[in-house]
Amino acid sequence: MASGSEKTIPPPKEAVTTVVDEDPNLSNFDDARLSGLGYKPELQRKFSLLSCLAVGFSISNSWFAVSAALSTGIGNGGASIYMYGAILVALVHVCVGASLGELASAYPNAGGQYYWVIRLAPKGCKAFLSYLTGVTAWAGAMITGASVTLVIGQGVVGIIILCRPEIVYKQWMGFVGYQLTNILVFFFNCSNRFLPGLNKASLYISLTSFLTITLAVLIASPKKASVDDVFRSYTNNSGWDNDVIAWLLGLLGVNWGFSCLDSCVHMAEEIPRPEKNIPKAIMGTVAIGFITSWIYSIAIFFSMQDINSVTATPTMVPILELFRQALRGNIPGAVFLEVLVILTAIGCLMSIHTWQSRLMWSFARDKGFPFSSHLAIVAGAPYSVPLWSHLLSCFWIAVLGVLYWVSTTAFNSLLTGGILMQYISYMIPVSLLLIRGRRISIPGPFYMGKWGLCFGCDGNYPQLRDRILVRPGKESF
Repeated sequence: MASGSEKTIPPPKEAVTTVVDEDPNLSNFDDARLSGLGYKPELQRKFSLLSCLAVGFSISNSWFAVSAALSTGIGNGGASIYMYGAILVALVHVCVGASLGELASAYPNAGGQYYWVIRLAPKGCKAFLSYLTGVTAWAGAMITGASVTLVIGQGVVGIIILCRPEIVYKQWMGFVGYQLTNILVFFFNCSNRFLPGLNKASLYISLTSFLTITLAVLIASPKKASVDDVFRSYTNNSGWDNDVIAWLLGLLGVNWGFSCLDSCVHMAEEIPRPEKNIPKAIMGTVAIGFITSWIYSIAIFFSMQDINSVTATPTMVPILELFRQALRGNIPGAVFLEVLVILTAIGCLMSIHTWQSRLMWSFARDKGFPFSSHLAIVAGAPYSVPLWSHLLSCFWIAVLGVLYWVSTTAFNSLLTGGILMQYISYMIPVSLLLIRGRRISIPGPFYMGKWGLCFGCDGNYPQLRDRILVRPGKESF
């Protein structure tokens, strides 16, 4: 987007149309449309709606996020954060998901947010805004990957400490677990052959684990908390005198379970009919996430026996101590439930690797990174994935792990910043759409119409499938 040979993208209504049959190598409409946008179809469309939904939900995994960020919520609002904060956050993400779905339906491209900015921003600030969007989106994905990697590493160390109480947790233990996890999960994304099936499996594992843990703690817990304790109690151990600030800080943990909604967007070139399937996957992620997290939160807070022991556990894994209490001190049972959480987290990290590698690959394809000529390469069979982008992304996750060893405070602050970066990458294209009066010349099949104040949208999408394609050209950094 900064070169002398830069091409200008005209509005779709003014663009020259070209018959798809010009290129005999374009076998279907999805690849033809992508070629019409100036991009060569390189990735195989092996993902279905279910496997794309599995990627989105496996990353958000809202019920798992309750387990991973339990100590944050307990100290900043207590049960009320999960009972009412989850409803508030879910409603916000319905709006976020609808906005992303509308843009993904109109402009299905693996670049996602930064590509939408290219289509929406004024020419004078297009390069800066699209670059800012792409960098913040990728950084948010990297930091999210680091947070889940740490959860897995700490979970394994926590199990060891629970079984061997004489061991005292040290930061280097979490660091070693972090790095081993990052290396092992790296291999799941090295080939596209089994990736859709693995993502479906992670979805089933997550839902099965959710049901198993929810029923186990409710049935086995020796006593149940009162309705007042679960729905009306409030706790402020944050250090802030202002309860409102403490409650808002507690929302960060809940929000973590609904973040990363753009992950499905970056699968646009690996799924058929992305203009329809991606919005469905996004909204499905929010719906399943809210239902599972809210029910799960009710179950664990009704089953909690001693909140002080949960927050001060020597294992450094509060949910593991909660499992031990709920199962009447049964350590093997608590370990089993924690293993289910770890398996869910592995599926989550696997999908995050998919997400961040596609982000880096698509951004490098438009020359947004150093060494873009290498990072934009899709490895041949049997890999069929952007292997260099995947490798470099995992390398930077490993680098972020060093920060945890140096300072847990700095690392935790970085995780908070990761959520902010994701929202910045969403805010820029959505704001540009609002500035344009929410006018999309040729909207996709998913558009909000009067509900989104989308004046000027006629929804006249079906004509685009008559083997006629708009070829607006391609811009690069």
